[in-house]
Amino acid sequence: MNWKRSISVNQSTVGTTPDCSCCCAVVRDGFDSCRAMFNTVLEREYSNRAYGEAHLFTVDAFCLQHSEQCGPRSNAFHLMRLCWLLEHGGDPSIERVQRGGRAFYDAREETYDTFPFLEPPADRGALTVLSVLDAQNAQEHAERARAWGQCVWDTWSRHHAWAREQVRQWFQLH
Repeated sequence: MNWKRSISVNQSTVGTTPDCSCCCAVVRDGFDSCRAMFNTVLEREYSNRAYGEAHLFTVDAFCLQHSEQCGPRSNAFHLMRLCWLLEHGGDPSIERVQRGGRAFYDAREETYDTFPFLEPPADRGALTVLSVLDAQNAQEHAERARAWGQCVWDTWSRHHAWAREQVRQWFQLH
């Protein structure tokens, strides 16, 4: 089954044409519908530890696809963290963040004002919040969230060198 094309969600939020001006998801009510679906995903991740294993993928992917709504400097933060997750095996779980895996949060607070504005790509990727919304179990949710994160990372390719250098400096990687 090709889950990327067979998403079934509440019909009150699904549209027939791309309506979200940020990610181009086929939803009604544009960003408001995307945000409502994202909140549903977050509720699942916070209420069920197994679903929370993929939390940072969903947060970073959503924020990068909706950068107009999340703030211009947040692009840099979320792209750096997605680089860390995908290329350095970072732990995307809520539990890790709650146990003290706060390097990115601490850094953001210290240097957020110095982050550059990274222009978002015109194409935000084929996967959206719809891609993870109806996962049937935690493993499927994690696979979809990671695929969504990878898809979004790929669309931001013109900023990869910058993100990689920032992660290298942050964690003093060689």
